[in-house]
Amino acid sequence: MIKQIPVTNDEIYELSAFAFQVTLVPEEIEKKKKAKKNETVWGWMEGENLAAKVHLIPLETRIHGKVIKTGGIASVATWPEYRRKGAVRQLLIHTLSEMKKAGYLVSYLAPFSVPFYRKFGWEMTINEMQFTIPMEHVPKFKGITGYVRRMKKHEEIILKKVYQAYTELYTGMLIRDDHWWEHRIFSKEELITAISYDDAGKADGYIRYQVKNSKLDIDEWVAVTPDSKKRLLQFIANHDSMAKEVHLTLPDDGLLPLFLEEPRAKQEQKPYFMTRIVDVEAFLKVYPFLTPAEKEESYRLKVEDDVLEENSGVYHIYFQNGSHYTEKTEDTAGENVTASVTIQQLTMILLGKQTLEQLYQQAFISGELENMVKLDAYLPKKKHPYLADFF
Repeated sequence: MIKQIPVTNDEIYELSAFAFQVTLVPEEIEKKKKAKKNETVWGWMEGENLAAKVHLIPLETRIHGKVIKTGGIASVATWPEYRRKGAVRQLLIHTLSEMKKAGYLVSYLAPFSVPFYRKFGWEMTINEMQFTIPMEHVPKFKGITGYVRRMKKHEEIILKKVYQAYTELYTGMLIRDDHWWEHRIFSKEELITAISYDDAGKADGYIRYQVKNSKLDIDEWVAVTPDSKKRLLQFIANHDSMAKEVHLTLPDDGLLPLFLEEPRAKQEQKPYFMTRIVDVEAFLKVYPFLTPAEKEESYRLKVEDDVLEENSGVYHIYFQNGSHYTEKTEDTAGENVTASVTIQQLTMILLGKQTLEQLYQQAFISGELENMVKLDAYLPKKKHPYLADFF
């Protein structure tokens, strides 16, 4: 039986501590209860016992500039005696259904197993690049105007504004509310924050970091302009008496090696987050297609969703007068479609991870190549998928 569990229930934290192999003292549990007050926890009950659980986090993301209601899936866990009995499967299906009822358009999660979550419609969409750079390879730029200064108390609003500008450079990033900033960002009190300012005194980047055991670990890097990257690198280089190497994580299109005189640092691209479209029709209706005013065209996408079957069907997308509208119809045998895609493939396409043509060329999808190429032209591609947060 599925039941909603209050976030104040100690048992959900006991299960998380066991499943993720962490030790939580009572004070830490109380902090987590405050941090998770906005979450919904669904539990699978065996009699009076909690067997498994899923957390739903209410979020908003900026997808190609459009604010999208997003459901974050986190803290999925099962006690070992109840594993492999389908509890998590039932919880995920239930949570997806509840998300759709509540108006969520997409969902994010960090997978413990990509094949497992693919079965439920999620797909890899966001990668990250992890760097380990010897300190002597961090450049010391000359002639860069502006300055970097450590953040003072009550300057948190500066970080929020810089982060907001940073989200506009990518697609898929979180819109952090005050609760998120308080409990997910500023709660890391061990971190030092340094802010980059241009020569006019405008903040255009920051890093949050710590130095420990001769390593400078950057927890968050935000650089809105090329000069802010140079200033922050110069600031990092000024720690050469304290640290021998630098660890940082960036978007996988960040071009950091171009800023290094010696770019042969350790670089490791890692799959990071999966995404799933929860409501295909609603998402297509608000999706920010590129719609030139002079074109009047229509395309038909056949979508297959094995979990939320109400998403399956044929979607007519009409472009005219600089806008678009979408209409869902039942699949008619023998009727031509532009492309036939799964919910996973559609998610990749609309998040900007892959194009229709790329998937067709690798024999992942079928359809009319000529029209796929034309439809690809309506998809925004300038913003790369990235997520600076974890949950």
